[in-house]
Parts: sequence; C-alpha cells; structure tokens
Amino acid sequence: MSDRRKYFILIIIFFSSYCFFLSWSFLFQNVDDAYISYRYGKNLMNGDGLVYNPGEYVEGYTNFLWTIITAPFTKVNRVDVSIFSSLLGLLFSIANIYLIALISRQFDLNLKRYLKYLILLPPLFMALDDSIAFWAIGGMEFPMYTLFILGIINNYFKLNEGKRHLYLLIFFLMLCTLTRPEGNMIFVITVGHMFLFRKNFKDFKRILWTLLISYAFFCAAYYGFKYIFYGQVIPNTFYAKGVTDLKMNLVLGAKYLAMCIGTRIYIFIFILFIPFIRALKELKLSFLISMSLIYILYLVAVGGDWMIANRFFVPILPMLYVLSTIGFINALIKIKDYYQNEVRAMKFGNILAVALSVLLFIVTLSFLEYKQLIIKDNNARYELHWSMFGKWLKNNVSPETVIAVGPAGKIPYYSELYTIDMWGLNNDYIAKTESKRLQAGHKKFDFEYVLTLNPEFIIGYAGFTDEDMAVRYEKFNAPEDEYKCYDVVFKLKERFRNEK
Repeated sequence: MSDRRKYFILIIIFFSSYCFFLSWSFLFQNVDDAYISYRYGKNLMNGDGLVYNPGEYVEGYTNFLWTIITAPFTKVNRVDVSIFSSLLGLLFSIANIYLIALISRQFDLNLKRYLKYLILLPPLFMALDDSIAFWAIGGMEFPMYTLFILGIINNYFKLNEGKRHLYLLIFFLMLCTLTRPEGNMIFVITVGHMFLFRKNFKDFKRILWTLLISYAFFCAAYYGFKYIFYGQVIPNTFYAKGVTDLKMNLVLGAKYLAMCIGTRIYIFIFILFIPFIRALKELKLSFLISMSLIYILYLVAVGGDWMIANRFFVPILPMLYVLSTIGFINALIKIKDYYQNEVRAMKFGNILAVALSVLLFIVTLSFLEYKQLIIKDNNARYELHWSMFGKWLKNNVSPETVIAVGPAGKIPYYSELYTIDMWGLNNDYIAKTESKRLQAGHKKFDFEYVLTLNPEFIIGYAGFTDEDMAVRYEKFNAPEDEYKCYDVVFKLKERFRNEK
C-alpha cells in the first residue's frame, strides 16, 4: 500500500471518528431544521403529497432532492430518520474529501515538486474543519450538495477528455439545482465561464448547445411541476427569509462572512499569494476563483444565515482550501527563490502545513459548532426535548389539535399535528408580510395573526414576549419530566377551548 493511500485511510478514520464525537455530543440527533424536510417527506409517504400540512400547498423547503431521498426513512419505525440521514451525510462527506483530492491533482502549475501539498492539504483541511464535520451528521443536504458542486468542477475540468464528462457535467448540474435553488446560479457561472474560455474546448458549440438544451428541458419539467403543485416556482422560504431586503441583508451577510472567513483566515490568507493576473487566464484556476467569489457575494446579498454554524459556507470551503493550498505553494516558491535553497523551503513548508492543520482543528472546534451549539447554547438539550415534547403531543392530545411553533421541525414532525409556522417558512401569509427585525432567516412574524387562528398550543417565542400573550393562554409543560419541553409552551385555557 502506498504512503499516499495510507494517508487517506488515516484521514477518513480520523474524520469518521470526529463526526461520531460531534454526533455523540449532539445526542445523536439532527438539527431541528432538518425535520421540516422530514415532515414533508413523511406526508409524501403517507399519501398526502409533498406538503407541510395536508391540504396546504406551500413549498417551505429548499432541498427537494434531499427531501425525496430521506422520505422513505421516515417510515422506518424502529430507527429514527436522523440515524439514516447522518450516515448518508457522512458517506457523502467522505466522498467529498476524496473528490477534492482528485480535483486538486488536476492543476498543472509546473509545481510537480510540490504536488504532495495539492493532493494532501485540501482533503486534510476538510477533515479537520468543524463545520464540515458537524454538517456531515447534521441531517441536512449540504454534504450531498457539496458533492454535486465538486462533481461539476471535476467534470468541467475534463470536458475535453470525452463525451462522458459532458453528460456527467449536465447530470451534476441538474442534481445541484434539484438539491438547492443556488444550482441555477452555478449553472449560469459554468456556462458564462465556458463561453469566456470557449477556445479551450474542443467542439465548443456542440458542448454549449447540448448543455443549454438539456438544462432547459430539465427546468421546464422541474419548475413546471412546482408551478402546477404549489402555484409558484419560487419557494415560500424566499419570501419568509426576506431575500429581497438588500440593505438589511448586506449588514447581516457581511457579519456572517466575517465569522466564516475569520475563523479560517490563517489559511485563506494564502489565497493572496496566487498570481491573479495569470490565474484569471487559466481555465481551472479562474473557474474556482469565479465560483468562490460569486458564491460569497451571493451569501452576503441574501444575508447569510441565522445559525452561526456556517452551513451556507460549507459548499465553497473545498474550493477555498484548494485555492489556499495553491497560494501556499506560491509562497513556498518565493521563499525558495529568496534563500536559493529548496530543501529549506520544503522543510519550512512541512512545518507550516502541520501548524496550519493543528490551528484549523483547534480554532474551528473551539469557536464554531461544538463550542457554540453544543457547549454554550446547550442546543442538544433543546433539540432532544423538542423531540420528546412532540412525541408527548402525539400520545396525549387529539389528532385535530392545532399548534403554533417557533421551532418548526421536530415538534411538528413527531406530533403529526396541524402546525402554524410562526416564522413563516411554511406559512404563505406570514412569509409575505414585511420584515420586522434584523436577523437572517427570522425576520418575519405576525403574532396577532397567529392568535386569530386560536391554536391550542403555542411553542417557542417568535416575535413576541410574555406581555404580548393573550389572557386566554397559560404556560404549560408536559407533566412527565422525560417529555418536558425546554422551550416556552403556552396552552389555551380549558374554558376557552369550546370557543374554537
């Protein structure tokens, strides 16, 4: 067995162990948002269609393909869907680590002496990054989405090597769009870059027209289905998250970007050593730079994310780690030229690579998901008790009961009750109200509207305080300690229940 293969086996063993540690720390759960998709999947498997509440056609998810893939697992009674989705996420993430090594070795920079850094550092950085490890087991679509993006990059670089890569490129572009709406942006970036570098491709016109016609038919089918089923092609989440509030988003997005970049700045700083004038003339480097830059600008424009867990940043981390490694190699070449000593430069590079890897592991573990979500915010306990309270509702209230929730995933999923999503992701009316506060993803709410619907239970604060609560409600919790909800719960008083 070669040393390089042993190295990758060690990386995979470490990464899998790291993910298991994070999953154990999170009590082997997925994040609450994942259960929104699972609820859609469960209703689909029950014959009610791809809906949040049976009979209401609102697209409150942005991960169609992940929702479809995980839907069958919601019918397995003895094993929670989170176990299956975590395993899938881990497998996708391992594939991503391997694929980024294949992509890295395609860069012919006349740096063959430094090829080991290109092949080894990007996969190592990915395995050590807390965000990548956390979202591998977080239950959401990001590992799969990242795989499709890397598949696009890998096959785009190989278009001149045969028709197979064109068909694979088209396939991954479609999968990417089915997984997240940003897939359309990636398609535009790819086609735009292909046109600018058309002289680099054999039979460019055939490639371009095949790509455009295939994607057009795909979009007609996919968005035609959405329009027929939901009455619109834009997800309800687009409105609920206030994507059009540009000024507000720029503030939130800049803050989000600073957090994502800042915890990895000691690695990303090496991107500045890339000779950009030359790089922008090279097909492969310019594609990675364009993809990364446009994606970052997009994240800022939409306001980033309300979670500090870097989930929207995860899909471009592999590209940034490749660019950082290329910059790292260019920095080593400058050191070699300055000292006129390649042995010294390589020795310095090895020491620096180890230092950067250790720093990445320590900083991301200390400041990102593990420290904030699991230690500081104690999210695992909240998440667990949302699940348990949902199960209590399932077993103790009428199936006709109506609930209103802030946490719109686990409680609705396990209770299977009609649910009013107070943040509007799954509620068409609230989603199209005005934004009311400066927070990504949770800008819109209308508590007065929620009260007019007279839900029997209101769970979690969503734009209101205790003082705003109607007198007909009182605080409540499950009588059994095992099922008590950590979040606030209000229940309609008994004497008002008959007025519903």
